[in-house]
Amino acid sequence: MKVGNFKGNYLGLSIEEVKNSKKINGLNVLGDIKKESLFIKLINIFKEPMFLLLLGLSFIYILLGEYFDSIIMFVFIMFIAIISFYQEYKTDKALDELKKLSSSKNKVIRDSKLIEISSEDLVVGDILFLQEGNVINADGDILECRDFGVNESTLTGESAIVWKKIKLNINEEKEYFKKNKCYSGTTVTGGEAVLIVTQVGLNTEHGKIGNALKNIQEPQTLLEKQTRKLIKIWAFVSIIFMFLVFVISFINNIENSTSLFNRIADSIIAGITIAMATIPEELPVILTVFLTMGSYLISKQKSLVRKTSVIETLGSISVICVDKTGTITENKMTVVDSYNHDTFEKLVNASFLSCENEAYDPMEQAIISFCKEKMTSKLKNNNPFYEYSFSSESKIMAHVYKNNNSYIAYAKGAYEKIISLCELSDGEKEKIKEINKNFTNKGYRVIAVASTNFKRIKKNLYDYKLSFLGLLAISDPPRYGVKEAIENCYDAGIKVVMITGDNGETAKAICNEIGLKDSDKIITGEELEQMNDKELDEIVKKVTIFARVYPNHKMRIVNALQKNNMIVAMTGDGVNDATALKKADVGISMGKRGTEVAKESSKLVLLDDNFKTIVVAIKNGRRVYENIRKAIGYVLIIHIPIALAAVIIPLFNLPILLFPIHIVLLELIIDPTASIVFERCQADKDIMKKNPRNINEKLLNYKNIITYIIQGLIISISFIGSYIYMIKNGYSQELALTFSISTLILSNLFIVFVNSSKDLSINNFISTLKDKVILRVVLGIVLLLFIIIYVPFFQKIVGTTPLSIYQLLLTIIVAVISTIWYDLIKIINKNKL
Repeated sequence: MKVGNFKGNYLGLSIEEVKNSKKINGLNVLGDIKKESLFIKLINIFKEPMFLLLLGLSFIYILLGEYFDSIIMFVFIMFIAIISFYQEYKTDKALDELKKLSSSKNKVIRDSKLIEISSEDLVVGDILFLQEGNVINADGDILECRDFGVNESTLTGESAIVWKKIKLNINEEKEYFKKNKCYSGTTVTGGEAVLIVTQVGLNTEHGKIGNALKNIQEPQTLLEKQTRKLIKIWAFVSIIFMFLVFVISFINNIENSTSLFNRIADSIIAGITIAMATIPEELPVILTVFLTMGSYLISKQKSLVRKTSVIETLGSISVICVDKTGTITENKMTVVDSYNHDTFEKLVNASFLSCENEAYDPMEQAIISFCKEKMTSKLKNNNPFYEYSFSSESKIMAHVYKNNNSYIAYAKGAYEKIISLCELSDGEKEKIKEINKNFTNKGYRVIAVASTNFKRIKKNLYDYKLSFLGLLAISDPPRYGVKEAIENCYDAGIKVVMITGDNGETAKAICNEIGLKDSDKIITGEELEQMNDKELDEIVKKVTIFARVYPNHKMRIVNALQKNNMIVAMTGDGVNDATALKKADVGISMGKRGTEVAKESSKLVLLDDNFKTIVVAIKNGRRVYENIRKAIGYVLIIHIPIALAAVIIPLFNLPILLFPIHIVLLELIIDPTASIVFERCQADKDIMKKNPRNINEKLLNYKNIITYIIQGLIISISFIGSYIYMIKNGYSQELALTFSISTLILSNLFIVFVNSSKDLSINNFISTLKDKVILRVVLGIVLLLFIIIYVPFFQKIVGTTPLSIYQLLLTIIVAVISTIWYDLIKIINKNKL
């Protein structure tokens, strides 16, 4: 089959040939794609500190001859391992889905059909069709090309465009990176080509470099650094507690008549118990699960997160730089008005012939539709003899047709650019200017049309004098919901800046329609060109519309905003937007009309190209970050009573309250609660009423830490206090232990409803339990509590005894009082506002 405007007739590989090529040459991936086996995953889980401590404890029980306790401990270890494995499986599955969504696409010919496949599916021998904006995902030889330019800076470090050709001269043959070949990891900046793939994966030039660098890790994000620091501090405290408990336990055991070995073993068990209770093994899990599942959820809401680390930045965005066409507007264009300077027939004919025969650009489609509607019988589809391509700098394009011994060019483009090339009187220019202003004030995009006759084709369209034919007014209305999304941004303390290649007055009219603030001041690309960086740094504080800008201006605007300590999100869709997208804190590319280069340079891809979706992504980014904070706070709160019980009870020389089996039991509750319940918590109602979070803000500030410590201490009082009271007043150890542990488990549960949002607990309880997954976790915890209290087999294992209805109600009351008190703080804080 034929592709593009090329002459070659290509069959491509058959399905069988593709399979054989994969076997012989391998897959088009960098590095080993083999997934970890089930056995390796389990081994990695058991290498975690918590599991090593549990296994050590089981071994000590064997040495002490307590085989039943050892078996029970091992059963619980396997149960926790299954939960951890499920969490990892769920996270891996979400990551796989994200990878599939973010994989770049390639047009190849197979079985005489042009199809689109992911980059991983490319094989040696594939016939690859490349166009402007494509990322080249394999090495290959060029079979045909037309005006084909490639940016090879990722390989060579040189930013200059390499213009490709089929045949090389003698000197070019000696070059390492040849002009008749294409290389993986490079990008197409112009033209088109047909390529036969010769190398894939690690055998490509890009793959060789990638293989050499595969052991170099990406730098940690601020969130990862803060979490690691928190883990180190927490682990240090755990070691201190472990040492204290070991010493206290050993001293207490001196009075007993047990052997030295048994005293040491009992003290080690006590030390390991407190270590298990305080080591923050949940924190890395929380970070991984929340970021991955958050990214996956955002992808379900029409935004593809290409890097999970962007989640923490989304909540800090303070300014969104957005293009007008297709993001703010619908990108559904219609020619609604026109002005013909010459005859209407000439304007329509020239407009039609200046467009591609098979137009994919929405603006050209609108022009063709208009022309066909007005002059159906007189229009002819002719292939142009030559083309002056549109560029962001020239803002003009033209098709040249042969007319006997001369040529005629039909040009269209920006009003200012076309007018500058036309010979018009001052009166004519003034008249056209007023008509143009009238169109732009209505929010229409204006396209000027002109033509010229000549004998010899010149290199540059600017070398001709054109005859002005007229103007086309094109309507592209704002998308539904954009106005409300802009209002949401302002409520959230986010500034919105429009950066467009369109006319300033057109942009202003659209801005007024969608409620963009401060739209009176407009800076054009020409004005921006005259400014130095210092002047621009001041201008960006006040201006919200940049019109008729060039791609390099976007980079300067982003840089200026960042100098003003703003966290910048930038939208883009073209090859020339790539540098600005990379420079921005959050580069946002368009999923429908964006080039592969733009997508590769961005961190977020809008699958529907809609501004409203950016706001939804920001809200979700804020939600995920807040939920990470809540989950870590929950882990801190619930570990405080466990740690204090391990120290305080031995100091009073009372019977042990928490045995290792109880710690394991509590871990069965803490892990799923932290990683499932809080991960699924909905955003606070006022989450988009707050200003953006400072990017350098600590994950847990002093106010958070003090609040969580107080909550943990009050739960500790009810938990430890009830145990001491019952022991001192003659109740059996089993009853005191059962009452206290029941109180702790219920407090564990109630604190979730207290801290899941700023609403009162009863409201959180109702809204949270609407989520079926959370409801299952909560019911599972309640069921577990009833099993260990009322099932004889588990009573023997855990050391519990049945509670009466009165005692059970009393545990609920104590747990409620020790947690729900924080609602009073919420009410006080709410009344202050």
